[in-house]
Parts: sequence; C-alpha cells; structure tokens
Amino acid sequence: MYCDDCQFLKNNTCKIRNERISWPAFTYCQNNKTGESRPKGVMYVVSYELKGKSYNLKYIPYFNGKRAETFQRIPSETSVILEIPGAEKIFFNKADDYYSFYLKELHKKKRMILGAVVGDIIGSVYEFNNIKTTDFHLFSEESDFTDDSVLTVASMDALLNKTEYSRVYHQYGRKYPGKGYGTNFNLWIQSDYPRPYKSFGNGSAMRVSPIGWAYDNLEEVLCQAKKSAEITHNHPEGIKGAQAVAAAVFLARKGQSKPEIKDYISDNFKYDLNRTIDEIRPVYQFNESCQETVPEAIIAFLESDDFTSAIRLAVSIGGDSDTLACITGSIAEAFYDEIPLYLIENSLKHLPWEFIKIITEFSEKYRVAPDN
Repeated sequence: MYCDDCQFLKNNTCKIRNERISWPAFTYCQNNKTGESRPKGVMYVVSYELKGKSYNLKYIPYFNGKRAETFQRIPSETSVILEIPGAEKIFFNKADDYYSFYLKELHKKKRMILGAVVGDIIGSVYEFNNIKTTDFHLFSEESDFTDDSVLTVASMDALLNKTEYSRVYHQYGRKYPGKGYGTNFNLWIQSDYPRPYKSFGNGSAMRVSPIGWAYDNLEEVLCQAKKSAEITHNHPEGIKGAQAVAAAVFLARKGQSKPEIKDYISDNFKYDLNRTIDEIRPVYQFNESCQETVPEAIIAFLESDDFTSAIRLAVSIGGDSDTLACITGSIAEAFYDEIPLYLIENSLKHLPWEFIKIITEFSEKYRVAPDN
C-alpha cells in the first residue's frame, strides 16, 4: 500500500519520478496500485488519525510536488502544515480545510499556462546529454528551469504590466544569471545600453508563446511577436521563428486543426513540415538557430497524440532539447487544452515563487476558464 512496499522504490527513491521519498512507510501513489511504470496521479501523505479508540487513515495530496506535513493537534482531527517555497507556511486546523484549499488551487493549476515551462524543465537534463528515444524519465534530480522559462515568464510579466520587452528581459536576465543564455544574449544582459545583435538563434522563439495567448487577432500576435524578437534577434530568421511559434499557439488555442495549423505555417513561413520525427531524429544535431529548431518543434507537436507524447517526441529529436520541448509544449498545451497534473506538480516545485505568481496572474487574465 505504501512506498516501502513498492517495486519502484530503490534506496528510498521513487524510480518512476526520480523523487526522494522521505517517509516511504507513509507515502502512497496510484502507481503502487496499478503497477504502471510511468507516473500516474499525485502522491499522498498517509496519516493515521485516532478517533476514539480506533485508527483511521487520511490521504493528504502533495502540493506542487511537495509533501504536506501532518499531525494530530486535537483528538479526532488531523492538522496540516504546508510550506510553499518563497511564501509563508500555511496552517490548516483540519485536513478537510486543506482539501478545500487543495481543490481550489487545483482548479487554478489546471488552467495555468505552463506548456513552455514544463517542456523546458523536462528537456533541461537532455540538452547536453541527448537521448534519441521517447522512452525516458521525465524528471530527475538534475531537472531545473533554464533561460527558456526565465524569458517566457518575463514575456508574461511584460504583457501583464504593459512594460517594454527589452526592459523586462534585461531585468530577468540579470536577476536569474547562469541559466544557459547564449553568449551574445549574456553580453546583451550585461550591457547598460543593450542593442539588437542580428541574431537568428532560437531564443526569440522560445520566449514568445505568451503572446499567442494575450491577443485575439492574428495580425496583432504577429506584430507583437516581431517586437519581442527584434530587440535582440533582429535578423529576419529570428523574427520569423518568433512569429511562427506565436501564430501556432494562437491558432491552436483558437481551435484550428493540425492540418490547418500546418498549412498556415508552411504557407506563410516556408518551413518544411512534411518530414517525420523518425526521419529527422537520426541525422539531427545540436543547432540553436530558429530555422533548424522551430520547424522540428512544430513537427513534434503535429505528430503527437497528447501533451506528454508531444514533449517526448521533441526531446527525442536530440539537439537543443529544452528549447525544442519548450516550443513544442507551448503549442501542444494550447491545442490539447490540458497538461497532466503530475507534470504540473513536478514542474512547479522547481520554480521560484515569483514565477508561479506571474504565471498564475497571466493565466487568470488570458485563459478562459472551462465553465465560462
């Protein structure tokens, strides 16, 4: 029933999630019941609750991939303490109060615009350790957010607060150094008077996806994508890559079919989307240009069956894995309209609280709730 009875627990580490389990005897997940070798559902703290002279069990779901601490404060009631990195601890007198909070936050999480960030975090460990298969662990102890997430959140911040892209990218780059920025972008960050540097790197494409959510007509999406790109990537290919990704996100969230998205991108940006991942994978090498990242990322989306398969296909190409998965994830989320909760939980735990706050505010403003 618990993690210490599970075939996937080795040395107190869940081999499915690559997650250290601090209390194996009091932790439980759906994989224990199903025996599936890929992550299924959230994990739970299992707490004994004394009621009268008998014990009952309480199942307390993890929050953002983190264990909620439990104790019996008064007879017959389990209390919960939740520690959120970057925020104060939250105390709940009763487990039911925690459940109410969890369900409310769960509704918000399911509507968070996280596709690019999830893709970035999953792809982060494979950027310089390429894996040419779709069969790999989605998270590991080395998983982390990179420059792709930093600048995607910066784009959200700029759109929310109507701030110039150049100013926000500059601020975020300085606040979160050493996250894998390219050489020229690092110099741009360090300059007190940054200027465009004719780049056609994929940095313009990996940060642009929020623009596809923030505007309700394609012309404005393309205009804003150009503005966000040309402050650094003012080469025509750098601008084109950003516009193509923003357009794909916009079309996907507006309900266009995959053939319609493919035709629009092919016709307007002249990318070859008639190849398959199986054709690309054997010959693909590390490449940070828009023209050899954006079409491959879009093809991974076009071949996918759901969000998770899209990420797996993108990473399996090899090359700049975090950026490929970031771009693919942003389009796949807009198209499939959901990300599995496990991926959300395990990605949020890697993010600074400031990022979660910005993503939440951006999503509440620009993503329509399913019951509206």
